[in-house]
Amino acid sequence: MSIISQMEKDLIKAALEGMRNAFTGTNKPEDLRFGAAVLTKKGNIYSSGQYYSDTYSLTLHAEQSALAHAAAHGEYEIVAIAITGNETLGTNDSIYPCHMCKQLLWESYLRSKVNMEILLLDEKGRVLERLKLLDVINYPWPKEV
Repeated sequence: MSIISQMEKDLIKAALEGMRNAFTGTNKPEDLRFGAAVLTKKGNIYSSGQYYSDTYSLTLHAEQSALAHAAAHGEYEIVAIAITGNETLGTNDSIYPCHMCKQLLWESYLRSKVNMEILLLDEKGRVLERLKLLDVINYPWPKEV
């Protein structure tokens, strides 16, 4: 059994809050919701849920929104991200970042050189998987410079 730090507990709590606050278009309780929270090198946590658009192509994913939230506060060095969603619904299946979100996480790494930790959570905040960004990036663009 591992001991979870207070910072990690706060990050998980923020990701769950992001999921609860996600804008789904209809905002019905049964809607599909995703949340993410980032921990910056300065120790601050920024969270968000997805922001739905009727065009779909303009929908902001939770990871994108959390990164933008941190950037809006002048913070760009991300050391960890927690991702959750109600899609797991008791299946214990992880929700992995899509390729667009992995691209944004990769670009964050290119600027900061911080190999962020990725925590994949179920809808109750239980950690299903812990990954490192460089372990999940295959054939990134651009290649590391």
